[in-house]
Amino acid sequence: MTGVEFPTEGGAVINGREEGGGDCRWEADFLVDASGRDTLLAGQLGLKTRNRKHNTAAIFGHFTGARRLQGKAEGHISIFWFDHGWFWFIPLADGTTSVGAVCPPEFIKSRKTDLTRFFMSTIAMCPEIADRLKDAHLVAAVTATGNYSYSADRMAGRSYILVGDAYAFIDPVFSTGVYLAMTTAFLGADAVEACLRMPQKAPQVLRRYETQARRGLEAFTWYIYRIRKPAFRNLFMSSRSPLRIGDAVLSLLAGDFFGRSPISWRLAAFKIIYYVHSLFHLKSGIKEWRMRRRGGGLEAAG
Repeated sequence: MTGVEFPTEGGAVINGREEGGGDCRWEADFLVDASGRDTLLAGQLGLKTRNRKHNTAAIFGHFTGARRLQGKAEGHISIFWFDHGWFWFIPLADGTTSVGAVCPPEFIKSRKTDLTRFFMSTIAMCPEIADRLKDAHLVAAVTATGNYSYSADRMAGRSYILVGDAYAFIDPVFSTGVYLAMTTAFLGADAVEACLRMPQKAPQVLRRYETQARRGLEAFTWYIYRIRKPAFRNLFMSSRSPLRIGDAVLSLLAGDFFGRSPISWRLAAFKIIYYVHSLFHLKSGIKEWRMRRRGGGLEAAG
């Protein structure tokens, strides 16, 4: 697909290119943009903006021989915090394991060695994940990516909607983007059906679709913006979790953020405790912010 046109009379005209190199053209009553991180419409219409509230970078690779959890928990995702961010550890069905570090961009930009050595030295900074990988072998080139968090100014317009990563991508925590993509696809399917069946109500239908999708995304992003904060880590990792607040946060990060939920009051309690906790640990929060601004002291990593 190379571009989309929206005629004044309605509908959409999609231009593309065949495998043989020839041009092709389709006409449709409605277009669903599910192009993922290619963000076809957001790019073409100038809707895509970088998320400056969550300016992070990631460095990752795939390993064989990584030590996984035992028994039924073998396929579970593990998350590890370290001084400069956090690691994901995702077991894949083919036997490889995806391992990546999410850090401030300054941390990766300040490296003084090649990407692979830098990645391995970063892994060494987190004893838990280093132990999981002590007998593992890197099987593909290490990759780094930055400024991956973005969103579009709107999710829908006349004769089109955006779903999943075509609209926004925040963070790979617990692969929540996959759940967001599937849920907005379900909501979008209902919206498209209603627009085609009742064209006169399309504006209201599309506004409702966007409101539902944005509400879920915003509920999730509050936690993602703060996941590296000392106050968040201390609360989330505490062995004492009154009223099962920790379980409620875990449930939200795993995808429970659309519509009403029985965990809502626990999440509200977590926010209150977080703000109070932040006041009592203001010094460590400032220290973490300063370290992030300096790039995290990369001399040791190099």
